[in-house]
Amino acid sequence: MGITKPADNTKQKTKTKEEKVMYIIKNGRVHIGNGTILEHCDILIRGSKIEKVAENIIEPAAEIIDAAGKEVFPGFIDPHSAIGAMGIPTRHLDTDEIHQPVTAAMNIKYSIDPDEVNAQEFYKSGITTIGCTPGNYNIFGGQIAAFKTAPQKMALRLVKEQAALKCSVEAGVKQVFGGRKQAPMTRMGILQMFENTIGDARREKEKTDHQKVICQVFDEKKMPLFVAAETKGEMDSLLHILKEEKVEKVIIDGFCFGDCVEEMKAQNVGLILGNVNALSQILKHGMKMEKLVELAKNGNLIAFTNTCSGSSEGREVFIWTAIEAYRAGVDAEKVVEMMTLSPAKMLGIADRVGTIEEGKDADISIFSGHPVTTYAAKVERSIINGEVVM
Repeated sequence: MGITKPADNTKQKTKTKEEKVMYIIKNGRVHIGNGTILEHCDILIRGSKIEKVAENIIEPAAEIIDAAGKEVFPGFIDPHSAIGAMGIPTRHLDTDEIHQPVTAAMNIKYSIDPDEVNAQEFYKSGITTIGCTPGNYNIFGGQIAAFKTAPQKMALRLVKEQAALKCSVEAGVKQVFGGRKQAPMTRMGILQMFENTIGDARREKEKTDHQKVICQVFDEKKMPLFVAAETKGEMDSLLHILKEEKVEKVIIDGFCFGDCVEEMKAQNVGLILGNVNALSQILKHGMKMEKLVELAKNGNLIAFTNTCSGSSEGREVFIWTAIEAYRAGVDAEKVVEMMTLSPAKMLGIADRVGTIEEGKDADISIFSGHPVTTYAAKVERSIINGEVVM
């Protein structure tokens, strides 16, 4: 799939800094990201933004990207990715500040390694934005930052610095601190400390930096709460503690969501589903993946991640988990929404990304087929911030 340069009937002018590069994606099958599909549709990109979405767009100065017979999607969004701060080989693991269990004031933006993100080449799987996250070894681990996966300057990549507060009640917490004979050493200790930390932050008049951030979430509602929880016991206890809290809640990994679906529906808890293919066949068959349909119909936000139990297994995991959702009975376009608009809403960045709409960032992935319905679909073009990166 090539790019056709604009006709040059006279001498072609060199673009000045004020002039913006333009592209028209022509005749594609455009998946808006909200369940809508537009057949034989064009997209005009000017600079870093989508300027127009319509049929038969004519703009003589634009370069043409022929998408006839192709599937055109908003750039996919992985809202919880350890890639970006895990460290490429020979570098340091920078996702967990484990000197104490509560490090809410930490922000992962200081650990982002552009070289690691570049090496992963997310855009080759259609992923154009990630929520780079602290790991799963702290009860209150720090703040998630959303940024683009293009090999561009960090100033262009960063979308939102405080996208969510990351917490964990998974077993990794007690493994780290229990191994030092330090609290918390049990699941009981993890959940008690989680609940007490929220209460202490609210009561303390002279708040620490960590307590200020916790109150920004629970009292000021400035960002959502993302909590890693895998087992039914972890999820049940977490939902019980958070039952009266009006904060936006999202469970990460959540492999036992099928056993907690009624309470998740009642509290409108979001789900970022971890790598189901990493589970044993026995555990996988016991997951009740069909319950995703029920959650989606209730309006709960659902998304997918390449990162499971605090570590990543590569960018392809994101799409593999999406395919599992489709196989479980979720409509293909609803799955697309779970890969685009839903994670954008979770991270509070839906005003910029998540759908193909006029005025939004020009983050677009063009596939040879539908990646949710066939493993054979490949990315043929990837555009991030209006720049063709593939």
